[in-house]
Amino acid sequence: MNKFMRFMQGRYGFDTLNGFLFVLALLVHIANIFVWGYIPSIVLYVVSTALMGWAIFRSLSRNINMRSRENRIFRKAYDPVKKWALFRIRKFRERKDFKYIKCPACKAQLRVKNQKGQHGVRCPKCRYEFKVKI
Repeated sequence: MNKFMRFMQGRYGFDTLNGFLFVLALLVHIANIFVWGYIPSIVLYVVSTALMGWAIFRSLSRNINMRSRENRIFRKAYDPVKKWALFRIRKFRERKDFKYIKCPACKAQLRVKNQKGQHGVRCPKCRYEFKVKI
């Protein structure tokens, strides 16, 4: 076993919150390039350095229970936003072939082929049948 592996043994490592902190620190650092003025530049530099330091601290921490708890709390807010964004991206990619509609009964998102005319649709969630004109 090499020295690095022995050093990392018992440490928390990398998770979703660490990845978010690293990306946020990078974005703040890039924003610092475009900011004019001495004081705002220093503030952004300090913020990006603090975010990077926090991510490194979390990665090297031996308090695995606390870091795992922090990640779970973060994921409760992060996962719905990620799911919403991925759905919007998928909807944009499939805009030529499919149309997304909402079920009038349960408000579930349904995907139907983008063919002109009137179609009969059954919601797989609540089994409600309705007609939709595309």
